[in-house]
Amino acid sequence: MFTCRLDPGSRTPLCDQLYAALRQEILHGAIAPGARMPSKRQLADHLHISTATVEAAYARLTSEGLCESRPRSGMYACAAPETPGRPHGEKPPVRYDFSTGAADAEHFPYATWAKLMREVLSAQDKALLLAGDAQGMPELRAQIAAMLRSLRGIDVPPECVVLGAGTEVLVAALVSLIGRERLFAVEDPGYSRVRRVLVTSGARIAPTPLSGGAIDVRALYVSGAGAAYVTPSHQFPTGEEMSAEQRMALLRWAKETGGYILEDDYDSEFCFSGSPAASLTAMDEGGHVIYMNTFSRTLAPGLRLSFMVLPPPLAAQYRTMHAACSVPGFEQATLCRFMEGGHLERHIARMRVIYRARMQALTQTAQRLSLGEVAPCGGGLHVLLTVGGRTPAQELVPRAEQAGVKLTRLCDHGVMRMGAKAERVVLLGFSGMDEAQIEKGLETLKKAWF
Repeated sequence: MFTCRLDPGSRTPLCDQLYAALRQEILHGAIAPGARMPSKRQLADHLHISTATVEAAYARLTSEGLCESRPRSGMYACAAPETPGRPHGEKPPVRYDFSTGAADAEHFPYATWAKLMREVLSAQDKALLLAGDAQGMPELRAQIAAMLRSLRGIDVPPECVVLGAGTEVLVAALVSLIGRERLFAVEDPGYSRVRRVLVTSGARIAPTPLSGGAIDVRALYVSGAGAAYVTPSHQFPTGEEMSAEQRMALLRWAKETGGYILEDDYDSEFCFSGSPAASLTAMDEGGHVIYMNTFSRTLAPGLRLSFMVLPPPLAAQYRTMHAACSVPGFEQATLCRFMEGGHLERHIARMRVIYRARMQALTQTAQRLSLGEVAPCGGGLHVLLTVGGRTPAQELVPRAEQAGVKLTRLCDHGVMRMGAKAERVVLLGFSGMDEAQIEKGLETLKKAWF
């Protein structure tokens, strides 16, 4: 029987301790490939822990390909992945991931999520096997509506909430809903994945420059756009917050032209100084704003859980156009229980503290190493660094890649040319690494660049 020392008094959850111990045994061959793992109950009784803790550890090992579950047989160890030599010209492996899409895998509430999912499965609700409501489970939509009232001051009926398997899925649905004949204005620089989804969905786009950190409303009037995709709480990628005056001007544009505003509030939960500004949706009185958000930042991108809030006429139209929700029923039910129990609110509060500490570590280390100028960051999960020194701008990312550091430049997120200074600005995401890794990653960057 596998034995390891677990510390109940440690700040590291027991499931994380067990996962790390089992992973090390598998990688070092102490647990041979093909060996049958102890059952959840056997290992829980042996280590004096809950079966949910064992289930959460096994789930992580399975997701990494280190274990596999065989029907009516049990859990088995897999062969540890090999690390063959790198062919000539291939990029080195990523050692430090400063990309904005990196995820924190250490603090996901594995045990709680596993317990709730087990409860959902044990209930044997046959309705979860069917297509279900096209907009998503009514109980979950009610929880989301309550969350929006509490966190963002947005008062919406659950009937206007729509769930989807990722923001991209919802954007594609919106193109059909409000019409491909509309010209969609997108921020430039902006979120490139949304640009691609709009184009592949048959929409015409108008890359629109920023003015004062927000989309230029005057350019919107000139372009003749009928819809505008914006990130007002934390503009991606610049990190700027849209001012109250800019918000009012944008709402006025929508009212005067009959246009729609697609408000992506993607990381407003992580505000480190004060409270985030009021959302455009909360300020809208004419039904021109479509609110969008995701659980990818608050929980994990792999869950593929996003939602939007439609004006009542569009919600009614959506119901006539769609027959099923793209999010599996079991995941919806688990998330619903997770929110009902207050787990999401507590998790966000915990991650807000963790991310604030990482942001401070990144800023202080960059200053100590004299890497360049870090833009003030009041929220979100990345900062902008204007790199100093004499390294040519076009070599910043390649040199970082050769050193095993993943990042992007600000100009990589734009369509139109932004100028020489912007080419020296890089995005440093801090959601996927702890403070020690951030410090080592920045020290590696200094060696690569200077």
